[in-house]
Amino acid sequence: MKNLPLVFSAMIVGITLFQSALVAPAINKLINAEDSSVFLRYIWPKFFIIIAIISLASFIILIINSNQNLFKYISFISFVLMLVCYLITPMINEAKDSLNDQLWTVLHLLTIILTFITLIINTLTIIYWKSTS
Repeated sequence: MKNLPLVFSAMIVGITLFQSALVAPAINKLINAEDSSVFLRYIWPKFFIIIAIISLASFIILIINSNQNLFKYISFISFVLMLVCYLITPMINEAKDSLNDQLWTVLHLLTIILTFITLIINTLTIIYWKSTS
């Protein structure tokens, strides 16, 4: 139980790299725009909510079983960032549907940045876990 948050961070890093580096580019390359749009609108909210749930579980475990405040903050921040991405996904879709390219670009870029931050902080958890456990 003590190292479960470390496992959760590794899961988050793995899921993020797989989705961002393999799945999304492959879908955009191999499937026509209309079908890829339907699929990506289906998969990205699930991606965000899965990582949010894993982060929340990590946070709860750290609250109960650890005095490692840094990792508590990281887990909570990871949860919040992915929750924000999940919540703005409908706005991204609406911006795309209404041809508001400027809003779509800003919101889409925001999800990319927040996802990248989540990837980095969970990678740092993996790197520094042993030195503070």
